[in-house]
Amino acid sequence: MKYQDSKSKIDTPKKILKVNHAGEFGAINIYRSQIFFSKIFMKDLVPLLESFLEDEKRHLELFWDEIKRRNGIKCKSYYLCGLGGYAMGFISSLLGRKGIMACTWAVESVVVDHLKGQLLYLMQVNDTQAYETVKSILDDEINHREEGLQKGGTSNVFYQPLRCAISVFTEGVIRFGMR
Repeated sequence: MKYQDSKSKIDTPKKILKVNHAGEFGAINIYRSQIFFSKIFMKDLVPLLESFLEDEKRHLELFWDEIKRRNGIKCKSYYLCGLGGYAMGFISSLLGRKGIMACTWAVESVVVDHLKGQLLYLMQVNDTQAYETVKSILDDEINHREEGLQKGGTSNVFYQPLRCAISVFTEGVIRFGMR
């Protein structure tokens, strides 16, 4: 997605922050759901998922702080992201360890691509505070994606429909939020 100046009353940097904030809420719910199931069936995976959850909680706060500084409100897709995130976490958990990693890889692949596009746009419009906020989470999201890859998130063709569905849903929610 190429980011451009908004034609609505909400400027693009504010929309980016709101959509990212909603996405972080979705990610938090993905990991909460996955941790719930992993504590029962895959205890060794819990520390990794809890570390991802802590990163996402920190990201949520970073975006919320910047949104509040701009007198903004939550994105219209905030609760959709939360519900969708919990569902994605639930379904991927039912598919086991590689299902969880496929979910992580798919979500974070879309997120990383969007963050990079957002950084280019924010640099062009010289919004240094939004740029720094987005940039501050990029390395964590890349790390999550790479962990998903290294732990088998793309190693099985059986999980391709899951990865595709998660990628399409994630992309769709981002586009909906940017409207």
